[in-house]
Amino acid sequence: MLNKITIKQNTQCSMPQKLSSHLSRREDWQRSRSLSERLQTTLNVDEFFIIYGSHLHKRVPIHSIRFESPSLQHTIALWQGQPKYQHAVLVYADDQLLGQMTYTFSQPLSFLQKMRLKKIHSHLVFPLKNLLAFHKVSQLAARDPLTQLFNRTIVRSRIIELIHSAEQHEHTLMMIDLDNFKQVNDSEGHDVGDAILQQIAAIIGDEIDQHHTAIRYGGDEFLLILPHTSLRAAHDTFKRMQQRLCEHRLINRYDIKLSAGSVCVQPYLSAEQVLAQVDENMYAAKHAGGARHFYEGRSDVSPHRPAAC
Repeated sequence: MLNKITIKQNTQCSMPQKLSSHLSRREDWQRSRSLSERLQTTLNVDEFFIIYGSHLHKRVPIHSIRFESPSLQHTIALWQGQPKYQHAVLVYADDQLLGQMTYTFSQPLSFLQKMRLKKIHSHLVFPLKNLLAFHKVSQLAARDPLTQLFNRTIVRSRIIELIHSAEQHEHTLMMIDLDNFKQVNDSEGHDVGDAILQQIAAIIGDEIDQHHTAIRYGGDEFLLILPHTSLRAAHDTFKRMQQRLCEHRLINRYDIKLSAGSVCVQPYLSAEQVLAQVDENMYAAKHAGGARHFYEGRSDVSPHRPAAC
């Protein structure tokens, strides 16, 4: 059963209290106020939930937190092991549903721990509302209006993130260019060309993993940012996308194929150098005849073309 958290203003208690109890409540309020203030110092999603999770973990034996909304899904794991219990809360602010927060635990919470969780949670709500509003505006500004993929405004920051973790993890960038697309615009007009771009963008979005990012980099160029992905795994993704184009009636009618180049992100390079490398590999695939993927010095034509392709 999902619980609605109702936010109420603190009111002064009319009943007399012991001084020690009063001071304890004041300290709790100051700590909570400090959390709310710290949450409002950042609009970075990762940093926001790390601040909240760290504060919460010091006060409640919590395993993880997961927030889900139409525009944002984010999970922070705070403890090792497999959680046995969870508590899902619908998060409201001013009668507006922001999303759902799910807390997981290794053991049931006591009554006092539940009350503490509810109190801490209440100070999350309005900073979270501001974060989601900013995130929504940022997402709209970073989207290509035709394909609904990301646009190139996010490219540099995403690549820098991969470079920073490239010593510990394997990351791949893939640049894709469409073969024979220009003739569609020239012979059929931009309406048909736009329809094909939308179909290809949908295919690309279907074939990449949830934690990957597809970007419309230029007119008929796409950039795939593939964290935690090897070049061989990226090539498998390329083969699936190429096969989907071959099987698509409208796209195959104009003999449109993919030419792609990929590179493994290296920790000692700049974002501009990584982009230059992946662009060079893509053009190597084009100059080798197109409809192929160039990576690790190899140019693989994939998939083997069926009779209908």
